Amino acid sequence: ILKDKQYYKFCFYGFLKNLRFFEPFFILYFMSKGISFLQIGILYSVREIAINVFEIPSGIIADALGRRVTLASSFLIYIIAFIIFYLYSSFILFIVAMLFYALGDAIRSGINKAMIVDYLKRTEQIKFKVEYYGHTRSTSQFGSAISSLAGGALLFFHENLEAIFLFSIIPYILDFFNVLSYPKYLDESHGKKLSTKQNILFISKSFLLAFKNKSLLHSLINSASYSGYYKAIKDFIQPFLKSLILSIPILLFLTDDEKTALFLALIYFAIFIVNSIVSRRASKIENLFSSQISFLNFSLILGIVIGLLSGILMEYFNSVFSVALFIIVLSIENGRKPSGVANITDNSNKEVHAGILSVQSQFASLFAAVLMLSIGFLSDIYSVGIGIAVVSFVLLLLYPIMRVKNLQ
Repeated sequence: ILKDKQYYKFCFYGFLKNLRFFEPFFILYFMSKGISFLQIGILYSVREIAINVFEIPSGIIADALGRRVTLASSFLIYIIAFIIFYLYSSFILFIVAMLFYALGDAIRSGINKAMIVDYLKRTEQIKFKVEYYGHTRSTSQFGSAISSLAGGALLFFHENLEAIFLFSIIPYILDFFNVLSYPKYLDESHGKKLSTKQNILFISKSFLLAFKNKSLLHSLINSASYSGYYKAIKDFIQPFLKSLILSIPILLFLTDDEKTALFLALIYFAIFIVNSIVSRRASKIENLFSSQISFLNFSLILGIVIGLLSGILMEYFNSVFSVALFIIVLSIENGRKPSGVANITDNSNKEVHAGILSVQSQFASLFAAVLMLSIGFLSDIYSVGIGIAVVSFVLLLLYPIMRVKNLQ
């Protein structure tokens, strides 16, 4: 891997992007505003579905403005969402904030990955794409780890969940300028500009290719299913962690809020440090298996089984071991994602890589939306542990249609 200036800019992008100081406390923030688990599931689902709706307009915007300006503008849109979360406490306005959040995600989705692919082709490094994705994702996860500690410190000293959204604006402004400093040749793919009609046709063609090419379709389903599972469960563990932390008779001189802030920050720091290490070694982990396909299939079923066990331990044993299992579930996503992206691009023509990666992101969002609503609904009736366990069990039943198949 050529570690030039652009390599560090790609890494810096991921690091700053993940400095969302509120993330380890997002569901706790909603709960503090009187929002139910089902409503939380609705909010997350609105965000995920809206990402899909905004996907085609985002492609048109990228065509009109160029990829650098489009990617940079996504951070300004995120900032609008952060301001709404800071100022208001209404479920309806939270939906509005989630729509802005989704628009930022939709504009950003796929663009940076596509720019990395074009950059690797230009610098003749495309054969290192798994390692390169692993390195950039590792830096992103390290950003999340630092973000967790910073968010915990902010909550510990301010005891104000709302203020964390204001502090999250700072790294997004920095990333705005970082993206604008990317070289101009990354603005357009293949040096040609598409009209609005051509852009819509390009996205449509990507969808058609995904459904016509069986190998590609299996790759997309495998990657998107676990990414959706990861998105759905990664925040729902927060209420359990809070109750577990408060049940442990240590540091009794701290208030409940201070204790929650301290330990949640440390737990999420550990989660993202492990994720960062796994991401950086993604290609080495894949090489332990006979093929990329066997690695993707094994990691998919292993992650879901461990998620099922984690939910059972949460519900029936209130066990700290469920936290360890949960960390493994999240780290598997970061270990397998570079391989998933590589497998998808290997099964698609290079001319439509950006569109196919966009389709993968849309599949993952839709999958996550269904799972989030299901977990939220079950959590209100039973508990978060039951919600995660039931969803995991259903996914195990669906494994035969989610596994990658070698059809060549």
